[in-house]
Formats: sequence, C-alpha cells, structure tokens
Amino acid sequence: MDMESSFHGSSRKSSFRKGSSRIGSFRLSLGGKDETVIELGNIDTEILLFESGEIKQKQKKVTNTLSLRQMKSLTALADTILPSVNDFDFPMNNDGAAAAFYHVSASMAGTPDLLGGVISEKLKHPMTWLMNMTLWLLSTWFGTIILCGMGCLSTKFPFIQAFPDLPLHKRQQILISWSHSFFRLLRMLFRSVKLLTLLVFFTQLDESEDNCSWKAIGYCGPDPEFKAQLRNHFLHSDEDDEDNAEQAIGPLYKGLVHLNHPRDITVDALRRVGFPVMVTRRKAKAVASLSSPSLVIQCDAVVVGSGSGGGVVAGMLAKAGYKVLVLEKGGYCARNNLSLLEGPTMDQMYQSGGLVATDDMSVFVLSGSTVGGGTAINWSASIKTPQHVCKEWCEKHELELFESEMYREAMDAVCEKMGVQSEIEEEGFNNAVLRKGCQEMGYPVSNIPRNSSADHYCGWCCLGCKDGKKKGTSETWLVDLVKSGNGAILPGCTAMKVLHKKKKGSGEKIARGVVFEFEYKGSKDICVVESKVTIVACGALNTPALLKKSGLKNNNIGRNLHLHPVVMAWGYFPDAPVDSGASEVWPEKWKKSYEGGIMTAMSSVVGEFDKSGYGAVIQTPALHPGMFSIVMPWLSGSDIKDRMRKFSRTAHIFALARDQGSGKVHSPSNISYQMGDSDEANLQKGIDKVLRILAAAGAEEIGTHHNKGKTLNVKKASCHEFEKFVKKESSRPIKDLSTPVCSAHQMGSCRMGSDPTQSVVKQTGETWEMEGLYVADTSVFPTALGVNPMVTVQSIAYCTAQSVLHVLKRKRSK
Repeated sequence: MDMESSFHGSSRKSSFRKGSSRIGSFRLSLGGKDETVIELGNIDTEILLFESGEIKQKQKKVTNTLSLRQMKSLTALADTILPSVNDFDFPMNNDGAAAAFYHVSASMAGTPDLLGGVISEKLKHPMTWLMNMTLWLLSTWFGTIILCGMGCLSTKFPFIQAFPDLPLHKRQQILISWSHSFFRLLRMLFRSVKLLTLLVFFTQLDESEDNCSWKAIGYCGPDPEFKAQLRNHFLHSDEDDEDNAEQAIGPLYKGLVHLNHPRDITVDALRRVGFPVMVTRRKAKAVASLSSPSLVIQCDAVVVGSGSGGGVVAGMLAKAGYKVLVLEKGGYCARNNLSLLEGPTMDQMYQSGGLVATDDMSVFVLSGSTVGGGTAINWSASIKTPQHVCKEWCEKHELELFESEMYREAMDAVCEKMGVQSEIEEEGFNNAVLRKGCQEMGYPVSNIPRNSSADHYCGWCCLGCKDGKKKGTSETWLVDLVKSGNGAILPGCTAMKVLHKKKKGSGEKIARGVVFEFEYKGSKDICVVESKVTIVACGALNTPALLKKSGLKNNNIGRNLHLHPVVMAWGYFPDAPVDSGASEVWPEKWKKSYEGGIMTAMSSVVGEFDKSGYGAVIQTPALHPGMFSIVMPWLSGSDIKDRMRKFSRTAHIFALARDQGSGKVHSPSNISYQMGDSDEANLQKGIDKVLRILAAAGAEEIGTHHNKGKTLNVKKASCHEFEKFVKKESSRPIKDLSTPVCSAHQMGSCRMGSDPTQSVVKQTGETWEMEGLYVADTSVFPTALGVNPMVTVQSIAYCTAQSVLHVLKRKRSK
C-alpha cells in the first residue's frame, strides 16, 4: 500500500481557476420531454466539480425480480384496487380526461410492473418477505382458500379458484373482508396493497412526465410558476456568472464535493478548502476496507447529517474558524435542480423513497434524506418550544438548559437566522378552511410562524423549495459553512461507524472520527475522517443504529421513540354553486387543495397546553395525489376514483397528538411503536373538532379516513344526523389499523437527561459513553414535543454547538 508522502492542505495548484469559463450544455426539461439544449457561457469551471452531474435528476429505474406467479397475483391485486370502470353514476359532459381515467386500470397504466420493482428493490420493511410469500400463495388454489376463505369457492369446475382467476366483484369483496378482518396480518396485507398500488399509480410518469389521472382529478403536476422560472432563468438570464451559477445549481455549489467524481478532482477540491487528505494507492482490483480506506481526511469536526441539527452545528463551527466536514447520505436538490414531481422527489429526498412504516403498518413515517434534511421538504412551521414543555424538561428531567437564558437566546437566534415571521398575504385552500371553521365555531386559531416570507404561496415545499424563500439549513446555516471557506459537504456518503480510541490511564473512549461509504465507479468505496470532535445528527431513525454500530452499549439507545401521530378528516368544497340561488363559491374557484402555504393556521382547541400539556394541535397537511390517495378510504375501484375526482377541492385538516406512547428503533427500516390509550383519546377529540370545523367552514360533504368510508352530506343533514355522524366517526378506534395514522416528526430515540441509566446524552449533547461524541438532532428530545420541532431542534443544536466550540478552543490552546 503506497501513501502520498504527507498530509497537506493545498499540495498542488488547481488547474481550475476562478474566472475561467467554459461553454457547456444543459438539457432542459420543463415538465415534458427534453426540449432544448442550452449553451451556457461564462460559468466558472469550478461549478463542474461540485454539481451532481445533471441539472435535473431522473427517476431511477428499478429491477423487478418477482416471479411470474407473484406478478400474476400482484397484477390481480392492483386491478382490484384500480379496475377499469365503464358504468358511471354521473354524466361526463364530454370530459375525455375523466372518461379515460375511469376506463384505465392499473395494469393498463403499467402499474404492476413498477410496483414489482418497488417491492423488489425499494421496500425495506421487515415484513416484505411476508408480502412476497403471500403473492405466491395467492397464485395457488390452496393459498387462496387459506387467505380468502369461502370467497374463492364456485359451484362450477374447478370449484376452487386462485385469486387472479376470480371475477372482479369477488376480488373486491375479499379485499374489503381483509380490511375488517379479525386477523391483524390480513389487515396489514390490505393496507400494504392499497398503499403501494395507489401511491405508484398516482405518482408514475409517462415519457412526457405526466400521469394519466392528473387532468381528470384537477392536478397540474409541478408548479406552473416553477416551469416558467426555469424557462426565464435559462433563456433570459442577464445575471452575472456568480448569481447565475447559484440560481442554476443552488447556493451551496462551492461547498459540495461529490466523491463519485474523478479522484484527483475531489482530492484537489478538499485540499483547496484546507482539508489535509491522504490517498491510498491500491492495485486495480483491490477492495477498500477500514484498514485500507481510499481516502483519509483530517478536520476539526465531522458532522453526520445536514438537517436542522447538523446544519446548525456545522455552520456555527465553520464560522468560528474550524475546519468542518459534513457527511450527508442523501443528494443535493436545490432550486432549479428540483422536479417538484411527487414520485421522483420521494425517491430522491425522502428516507427509503418515502416507504417507511412501523413494523405492524400502524403508522406511515415520512423523513427527509437530502442535503438540508427535513428542512428541505418540511412545511415551514417554525414554532418555538412551548413554555409548558420547557418547564417539564427542566423540572421533571432535571435539564436546567431549557429554562435558561442561553436557550431563550438560542431560540431567538435560530428564528432570526431563518427569517421567521407570521404574516400571510394570501391564505391557501386548506388553511382558509381551517381558519374560517374555527372562527365560526369560536375555537382559538392563530397564525403559524414560518421560515418563509408572507408572499410565499407555494404548496410544493414538501417537494423542495423552488426559489429559496423557505429558509431551511441549505439556505442558511450551510451557506454560512460554505461562505466561511472552512467547510465542505459530501453528499451521497453513509456513515458506517464512529471511530474511537482509549483514553490513556482510564480506558474511557474518545471519539476520533467516522468511517463512511459511498459509491465510486459502480461499487462501494470506504473513506475515513479523522476529527477532534464528532457530531451525529442523522435523525431519530438513523442515529441509534450508528451509535450501536460504533460500540455504544447504552440501553436507552433506540428506545423512547415518539412519532407525533396524526389522523385526518376531510371536507369537499365544490368549485361551482350547488344551490342555484348561491352567487359565490368559497373557497374561491381558482383555489386548489394542493396550492398555497402548507401551514399558516393552527388551533389549540384540544391542545391541553394549560393542563396536562398532552393534547393535540389542529393543523393542515400537504397532500399531492399520491399521498392523498393512500389515506383516503377504499371501498371499491369506482369509489376511490370518485373520491380522487374531488381531489383538488377536498380540504384536509389533521389532529397531531403529543404522544405519551412510545416505540423503539431497531434499525432505520424496522420501527416498533405502541400508541398510548390517552393518545388515541386525544386524537379522537381532535377528529371531533376537525369534522365540526370543516362543516362550519361550508363543506358540502365530510368524512374521515376510517376503512368504513362513511360520509355525510352536510347540506342535506339535520342537526341530529350531523351530531350522530360526528360522534360515531370520532369515536372509532384508531389503533386497530382501521384508520391511517401518519408521522412527519420522529424524536426521543437517544434522549437527553441527567442520568446515564435513563438517557443517552448529557445536557451538553455529549454522549455519556464516549468523550467527544455529540448528538444534535430530534433524537435527543426528552419527550414528545407536541408542536412542529424545527425551531426546538435547531435551538438545542445551537446550544450543543456552544459546548463543542468550548471543547475545540480548549484543544486548540493545548
């Protein structure tokens, strides 16, 4: 093994100089086929070292490894969920798009093949093996009779039919029976089949990046303003080179180093930022390993994760003059890099492509996995840690930090950095409904502070922010890191373990860096980062696994997981007057359910803020067609298509519980969770209020997501019928897989505390077991928070960064 002679910060002068230019081409796709090749001049050659290869990432193709038998069953299941429907209950009025939507089946759209690929390659759920076995069993008569019972029997030969050979009406009856089955595994099977089929169908794209259902359901696809923004920028930009580059590939382009680029280029890029790098020269077919890594990089601090926690720490340390390396598992999707297409974005910016659920399928879990982490795809809510939570964490958990002046200053600092404000110029569809309903009912309603401007009317921020107005870490703290000249961000790099050494004399462990892997020339490569301090901030689902792989034995690692469980109800607001005497439509006809600021209004009517502190807040979600379809009830193929036809004028409002129930992270893809009885009761109270809010706001029809799929026409119902409906629907059980439960906030799996037998990290953020190893993400929350966690995790990370700075200053002075 040959090493370069020594570590050095800038061993050779770069041949790529600032100010040099090149003529290059970008293929521009504007919501359809690639249209034009644009020649761009006067863009600094340096950009090429940091960009990810293409302005727009394409949806990755997956390989379907299911057998013919399994595919036969899967196709039958998909066509049961979404069959071809030719008998309409209403006139189409020459609406060709609607007629085509009802006519097309899942198999006609090619959904089963895509679904097979998802199951084969993307689905990491611990029960995937059971799904595969079930598909095989359903292709046989004996497997069908076991799983489907009497429904597969016939009076004609062959008397017992395999599931794919049954007529549609029998297959639909079987799926309905699964949804209400006494056997939990059958309820799990129904939920899985429904979720995967609908999600794939409503997010899949044709060659023109369109979907056969979108026009019929009133969905425009990517934000039309974004398409115009791309055209305007690439075709008519008069900005100077620096601004032009930043708009094209984001504000972090100078700080991104892609290790899948040629080795000499990436090494040169790191050295120019000031990182000493040692390169291992190996024989052609030699494989990288921990004992023989491809690169060894030295820095003051390595930060694993670039979201709310990691971004803050990295930015603060770099701005203070320390060399900081950020490792990010996901890629970088910034501004004009974005597609704003639901399917591709789920693949590129969400953990496991958005296909994460608890082990029993009781909770769907969404978590960011991209540069900027959750801040890149969250819904902008920037709420300070509630006072009752600070008091509980200080008094009950003996963490003085949370009622200290230091923490209050931290909250103010992070809010100022993100430009948090509460003004709204124009309220979107869902939030307008929530606000009006609360006002009509006399419920408390307030503006949600957001890290975006008052004029930020964008419903696509869950798919990335098109203009940088939402100030996530990739627009704030990580920009500080890049501008300081002291840091670099390595996307596409997965941390394997934290390295440590034994402290002389005591045998205590001291963190000394991280081993990480990345893809290089089609295979996995390994690098080592040697650092003075190590900060793990890869989220409540990923941090526990990394700590365990690193040799930490604390029994609390992975435990005490909280999910902020969410349940929703919906209300339909037609875009034309139902009553011939009505002169106006509200919300305004031009408003759509998927447009506008995602979160601008909230109610604490069942928040219990002044009592136990454990209640539920009422807010609104972002639901594009895929996510909308998987939470809506399924009663039949025609019924789900009827519901989807109302998509663009269906408002959703949810109740989010501050959960006392908890779970455990066994691995990032294996999560167990048990909702508490009090959590279920709080969510039921929330649904009661949500249904009343929707009705008071003027909804024509209301309902929940319970499998029964019951609805009420509010305009035709009497007061008695309305009260009976609300009481029955809000009292339905939630924990039995009959109602979809979602989570966008995960926390507590490496909680902070004053006792090492009850917690994983100290008040400073440092782990009890390993000196110099800090955790700075939502996993350190002592309990569930009860509101959107972005400001809280950034504030804790801000305080943790102060502790790290103190340690680094001490090390520097030695």
